[in-house]
Amino acid sequence: MEALEKEGSDELSLRLLSERAGVSKTAPYRHFADKEDFLGALADEGFRLLYTALEGFAEEGPAGVPAMGRTYMDFAVAHPALYRLMTSTLICTLPDDRMTWARLSLRLLAGSLSGATGEAVEEFDTDATAAAWAYIHGLVLLRIDGLFPDWLKAPDWDRLATTLPNLAIPSEGRGAT
Repeated sequence: MEALEKEGSDELSLRLLSERAGVSKTAPYRHFADKEDFLGALADEGFRLLYTALEGFAEEGPAGVPAMGRTYMDFAVAHPALYRLMTSTLICTLPDDRMTWARLSLRLLAGSLSGATGEAVEEFDTDATAAAWAYIHGLVLLRIDGLFPDWLKAPDWDRLATTLPNLAIPSEGRGAT
């Protein structure tokens, strides 16, 4: 993860990591099929770390969502390259066993929004979940990529991360998974 944060996923190579770890150049291939498999494992570990950071707030239901937003932003700011990897197109190509923590994290958010607790939530409002995730993800990208114009007063990132926009979606537009 240190190398990922320093070099980014494009520059990361299993060969370089092997040299740094003092193992043979073929050692990583005993654990990972290729670089994409390795990056998938890193992304899954990132989601595990995020889930661990968020899970304490999930028991509060909707009242815990603002703290989840702040924690989500804090995580992304602390680990920008890992966050970019976790939310890259790579995630769409990973096998199910590399998606465990991503799914649990999304269910944690969905459950909190709906008032359910834990990851046992089976059905949830996909529209509200997508809207909440898109909101915090957009804020995070504006912040970690420095996309907010410097000629404007800097936003209160903490306040924005803890403020969920109105997610009132007409009932005919709601979907469940």
